[in-house]
Amino acid sequence: MFEAWKKCKAAIIAKGCVFILSLIFCTLAQAKTEIYFSPSTDCENKLVGLIENAQSSIDAAVYSINNDNIVEALKKAHDRGIKIRILTDKLQARGKTSKVYELFQYGLDVKVNSKFKIEHNKFAVFDGVSASSGSYNWTNPASAKNSENCIFFVQDKKIAEVYQTRFDELWLKNSKEKSDIWFRQKFSCLPTLYPAF
Repeated sequence: MFEAWKKCKAAIIAKGCVFILSLIFCTLAQAKTEIYFSPSTDCENKLVGLIENAQSSIDAAVYSINNDNIVEALKKAHDRGIKIRILTDKLQARGKTSKVYELFQYGLDVKVNSKFKIEHNKFAVFDGVSASSGSYNWTNPASAKNSENCIFFVQDKKIAEVYQTRFDELWLKNSKEKSDIWFRQKFSCLPTLYPAF
């Protein structure tokens, strides 16, 4: 009887180890890194795809935002109830072509930097499991004219957590109150784009 128990126990342990190893292998097999360069629409298309497929949250620290397709994808994600937080640079946000005010007026949770001289990051975290980074700003010229790079860590929770931690630190360090005051002061002369705001 004791021998039968030992064999049963060994089988259970072996099956448990196989199961755990299978989980680890499947997780690692799903994680992939993708790298693109511009001028091209590769970075833009990959970002739009990640935004469109987001299930719960998007956190982005991006220096400059005016890409029409990315902005539209963010609005649609917001309409779907995705929690979106964007931290961007206040000087770039004031630019003629910037769409930051449009996103702010649309109701997205947008902050301009108040802690550091410039907010020069270009990274985002999607659902806490995928991340993007690189030199690529979320702009039309970054796709059409500039020499840029972007890297995507798809289904790579370990790397996404590193970026998420940094984003959360930056989000706390940059005051919502100061950001909202900045928006009111800089854009008080402009018409309200979305009256519901």
